[in-house]
Amino acid sequence: MNFSGPVKTYHTDTYPAIDPTSPRLSTKGKNIVISGGGSGIGREIARSFAKSGASTISILGRREKTLLETKTQLEKDYPDTKAYMYVADIAKRDQLDTAFQVIHSVVGAIHVLIANAGYMAAFQSFSETDPEEWWNCFEVNVKGNFNFVTAFLPFAAKDATIINISSGQVNLAVTPGFSAYHASKLAAVNFFQYVHYEHPDFTVISIHPGAHKTEMDAKVPLGTSGFDYDEVSLPGDSVVWAVSSEAKFLNGKFFWAHWDVDELKAMSREIEDTNKLTFGLLGAQ
Repeated sequence: MNFSGPVKTYHTDTYPAIDPTSPRLSTKGKNIVISGGGSGIGREIARSFAKSGASTISILGRREKTLLETKTQLEKDYPDTKAYMYVADIAKRDQLDTAFQVIHSVVGAIHVLIANAGYMAAFQSFSETDPEEWWNCFEVNVKGNFNFVTAFLPFAAKDATIINISSGQVNLAVTPGFSAYHASKLAAVNFFQYVHYEHPDFTVISIHPGAHKTEMDAKVPLGTSGFDYDEVSLPGDSVVWAVSSEAKFLNGKFFWAHWDVDELKAMSREIEDTNKLTFGLLGAQ
């Protein structure tokens, strides 16, 4: 299924305009923090930031083994970037408070926050699924992101950028079996809208990263979502572009990693001055 949205060109792999090694997308001097950074999309986002020259990358997650693997690989492949790891569950605020206090003491102000960690409940009708399993989507995707952002605030650079790794599912109609994931991701996007409006010095952008073979995706029967698989470099490089000055016109907006950024930039005035790419029920009377 192809969702070209507001542009003509729909990408399934990285491309020159979002190449993180380009000097115009450099993150040299920036401190990056990524939740769920030990595997999957989070790992690739970390790799893309290392390619762009980030000074430090701090990855958070629940599993020490995957965090250590990613940290070790980043240090090996990108020795100019310092990598740090912190075992923390975003659903537990005290663990995040401790992690951010340590991160700040080590690297200083945090310039970029990537809210990537997420959870998908078992692919079942809500009437058949375990209630705790269903609600855990809200514990992680909503409460967890609230915890992540609020723990970050005391240590944020004044002009920090926050990227919410969302899902294209929020733009679709009801898909049987997805109720917990769909509803919690909808709530999360709206929470980040409030982050945008209540912290106007920040740049806050939500991104659909594409469809990828991850542990979360393995819960879904093949072909159910309607999305074809993309190359994992696409979300990583798209996020690096999204934190650059070129993407400021997307502040408070929602876009898909598939959408050609040059075509989006050509519409920047329209996007900034209207509700285009603004998430929500707009124009209701």
